[in-house]
Amino acid sequence: AGTIVARTSAGKPILLAGQKSGDVYALDLTDRGRPIWRNKVGRGGIQGGVHFGMALEGKTLFVPISDMSNPEAETNLHSVPSKAGLYAVDIDTGRMLWSQPANDVCNGRKYCEPGISAAITAMPGAVLAGHMDGRLRAYDSATGRVIWEYDTTREVTTVDGSKASGGSFGGGAGPVVQDGLLFAASGYGTYFHMPGNVLLVFGLPKDKE
Repeated sequence: AGTIVARTSAGKPILLAGQKSGDVYALDLTDRGRPIWRNKVGRGGIQGGVHFGMALEGKTLFVPISDMSNPEAETNLHSVPSKAGLYAVDIDTGRMLWSQPANDVCNGRKYCEPGISAAITAMPGAVLAGHMDGRLRAYDSATGRVIWEYDTTREVTTVDGSKASGGSFGGGAGPVVQDGLLFAASGYGTYFHMPGNVLLVFGLPKDKE
């Protein structure tokens, strides 16, 4: 996952880093990367923990956890349960502020997983996360409550009139917000994820503009 440079409430410059092991770290940039704190947020594994990117808003670090199962394994290779979902961590202390386990809506669909592999995006009041189940969700940044979601696996008519649908979210580019519009690319068919290929653009309802 990409790292994040931030400053604590006391003004100390730190580096925030996440691993596929499920660990999140704060490192002291004034002391050759000395660890300040560590928090084991996810279970971790080959396709577990933090994948493509966390997000920062103020002094809160938002951590997406994949923790997907191995769809080709005959038995569960993990001795502890998945912690797939979204988590908020205080960058000063590493303390967990809230946790929101991912809701499993896959219902046995092949290559569908509830966790978050793709990079996420934080904005004032909300965190945007594309899940491996194809849902794009907005979370309340103060509580972790899901305030909006959209199933990108549904068929849509594109601007050229053709039909398309999304799939799992993955990769290092999270949702983009600009000028009242939300842009999100859905479909990630590698490494046992759901394929798809669609760019979706969302706007505010007319009465909210």
